[in-house]
Amino acid sequence: MSSESGQNESETLPARIRRWIGSRWRRFNAWRRGRPFLGGLLLCLAGLLITWVPMRILPDIAFIGGEMAGFLAIGALFGVFVFLSGLYALSRPARAHGAGVVGIILSIFSLFGSLGGLLVGMLLGILGGNLCIAWKPSGDAVDEAVSEPSVIDKAAARINAGFARLVGTIVLGCRAGLERITRRGTDE
Repeated sequence: MSSESGQNESETLPARIRRWIGSRWRRFNAWRRGRPFLGGLLLCLAGLLITWVPMRILPDIAFIGGEMAGFLAIGALFGVFVFLSGLYALSRPARAHGAGVVGIILSIFSLFGSLGGLLVGMLLGILGGNLCIAWKPSGDAVDEAVSEPSVIDKAAARINAGFARLVGTIVLGCRAGLERITRRGTDE
């Protein structure tokens, strides 16, 4: 009988492992869906590429001494900050828009200090930053044509209508004044 119970335990072990892996995978997918995962991942990869280029050259130039060491150090810092903006987008999804903007700007500036990670890092940073800017949480994905305007939209429409009336009044006054001036000019 002990061989049967041992056989049952060995059969259930893969099932336990599959359940354990499956639960972990579901948790990861739930975490991933709640944030700009691909955008943050591309920003992190871009940061690594942007940092890699000056770190390959910087030790040699720093040892020899040269004016390029400062540019390379700044390029390495740009890469580190692009990487950190990707991590920030992943850890704070509510602020992914700002992290994307910072990632794009630093990726473009990395062109000066580290050749933009041989241009590949810069392009990945721009793409990742754009994905972070464009990302919206799944709860916010509501069709705008179906939803009613918000209170802010209604207030903005009232302000816009009032502004249009004011501009219309000013335009009519200006036209009347111009007509008076042209009549005076023709009368004289």
